Amino acid sequence: MQDKGTVRLVDMENASQKFTKLLSPFKIGKMELKNRFIFLPHLTGYAIDEGWMDCGLFSERNIQHYVERAKGGAAAVTVSQNVDPYSMMSDEYPVGSDPRNKENFRRLAAEVHKYGCKCITQLNHGGHNTLKNPPQILVAPSQMPEPSCHFNTKELEKEELEQIKDYYVKAATLQQGVGWDAVELKIAHDGLLRTFISPLFNKREDEYGGSFENRMRYPLEIIEAIREAVGPDYPIGIRLCVDEFIEGGYSMEYGLKVAKRLEEAGVDYLSTDAGSFSSFYMEIPPAVIPLGFALYMSAELKKTVDIPVIAFGRINDPVQAEMLLEEDCADLVGMCRQLICDPETPNKTMRGEVDDIRHCIACNEGCIGNDGIDVECVQNPGAGREKYFGIGTLQNAEIRKKVMVIGGGISGMKAAEIAAKRGHEVSLYEASDKLGGQVLLIEKMPYRAEVGEVYRYLKYQLKKYNVAIHMNVRVERDLVERENPDVIIAATGSKALIPDYIQMDEARIKVIDCRQAMENLELIGEKVLVFDDIGYYQASGVADYVTALGADTTVVTTSNFLGCDIEGTNNALLLQRLYERGTRIIASHTISKIKGDAVVLRNVYSQEEKEIGGFDTVIIAAQSRSDNDLYKELKAAGRDVRAVGDCVAPRAIEQVIFDAELAGREI
Repeated sequence: MQDKGTVRLVDMENASQKFTKLLSPFKIGKMELKNRFIFLPHLTGYAIDEGWMDCGLFSERNIQHYVERAKGGAAAVTVSQNVDPYSMMSDEYPVGSDPRNKENFRRLAAEVHKYGCKCITQLNHGGHNTLKNPPQILVAPSQMPEPSCHFNTKELEKEELEQIKDYYVKAATLQQGVGWDAVELKIAHDGLLRTFISPLFNKREDEYGGSFENRMRYPLEIIEAIREAVGPDYPIGIRLCVDEFIEGGYSMEYGLKVAKRLEEAGVDYLSTDAGSFSSFYMEIPPAVIPLGFALYMSAELKKTVDIPVIAFGRINDPVQAEMLLEEDCADLVGMCRQLICDPETPNKTMRGEVDDIRHCIACNEGCIGNDGIDVECVQNPGAGREKYFGIGTLQNAEIRKKVMVIGGGISGMKAAEIAAKRGHEVSLYEASDKLGGQVLLIEKMPYRAEVGEVYRYLKYQLKKYNVAIHMNVRVERDLVERENPDVIIAATGSKALIPDYIQMDEARIKVIDCRQAMENLELIGEKVLVFDDIGYYQASGVADYVTALGADTTVVTTSNFLGCDIEGTNNALLLQRLYERGTRIIASHTISKIKGDAVVLRNVYSQEEKEIGGFDTVIIAAQSRSDNDLYKELKAAGRDVRAVGDCVAPRAIEQVIFDAELAGREI
């Protein structure tokens, strides 16, 4: 990602020259693509679940989600589905073979085609990652514990394999019949077909296991059956895991061998993928994993086969995308989270508006971190809410108003952006000399610099829509009276607290909160105790920060494990870093007292206490309190004032951005 504050200018009239490859058409077989942007498949969680077998219904919300990416300029959208109701990855996963979905499948194809976009179905059987099917039965080529969850799998019998193959064919032909343009089989990070090709998972002793050819047999049989059903000209692609990234799993060398065999079987393209549920952080990589980390895989794949290759792996910028195409790393550019974050990335690229693109920060919080319920986005309130907040839904205000925004953190900036886009006269007041609020502290934490993109984008929008910004101005009621705005938006944030339940008994240890620690490096001593009473990034991020600086660190958390509310891919890698640096982690304890130069801990279950000492600094991460005194004062005075962000209640970035979006739309 670009450095903060860097402006990248592209001549709008010459955008096609700047992105010669990216904006050029391409053909997969007889399927013509208008550019090289491919919206990669993902679990949405938007399907309708009415219980047991009445599940997996393709919903209106699904249609809106994919049409939004077509409106935004993507050449193709790839829709992930399970092949049958017994193989579902979640309760809200559409079933591709269900005839009840036929009409909505037809509608989706018709709608995306209006924008010159192709509609590709990705078919998958959950296999050992099946979550729907009570009583839970995980199926695989062989019986073995599933590494990521430790449940045992059922070995599939031959008649079951035939049944599953029939479902693949039914799903492919159903969607071909309603106008979809291609079919893609998932031999990727999760699902049944990857486990068949994997020596780690496939321990069968019949014709479907043992040798390489035997492990390939079942996927090849499915490809052959689909080809026979759809005809010679209908594109069949494969999303292929090139490297499993798990101990005992296969490496890239083996993945390339698989790719060559798939090409020989007559598939029309390969979409690059890596990782598994046991290496989740490679499958959907967080910001710890570098931008474009997987390009070497797609580059090697392209050298190995003569069919088109789609790149993946934290590609979130058209300049980056053009470069990988120019360097012959791939033929097409796969984007998933980036087009969830900013569906208009392709159109903005075409118009030369590259600085107007909102970049995915790979936080994984709104998408995969949303407990598998439904995909959202930290930065884009329209993700999953396209009907209400999508492209074209923001209308000009009927009456232009004078709007005063108090506070230049993320919620204030977002509210100002939306209000200004609607045509209001907007002024923003910030008490400090910088915009961005707590994000300025978060981006200091190791591997969290990309969070700065949140305020980079908003700062650009404020300039674009002529928001008057007043820095180093602390707003009091008299200033409000002088300016006399029609509407006030209070985005005054929150204050960190040291909990009252921690007794201070002649404490000689420096006690500070997390914000103070991130703001003032000189406050951090050599031997530090970080206390976590939240379970989120405040404590874990500070611990990551101070251990990286070399501090001898102990972390105490009231939860059963540190970072219990942090999205899984991020927390796994964060914990790994802390342990590698020698961090001591004490779970299920609170601080009851700071006594002299010692800290008294109490087990939250047994109430047993123990004393540990030798610290020079204790950093506290506990609940904050809304800084809303001015909001209350203005409301009591009869002013039209709305609170947003932490001023309402201290929350995560996604919630405060949504707050602010809604406030800006309602003025």
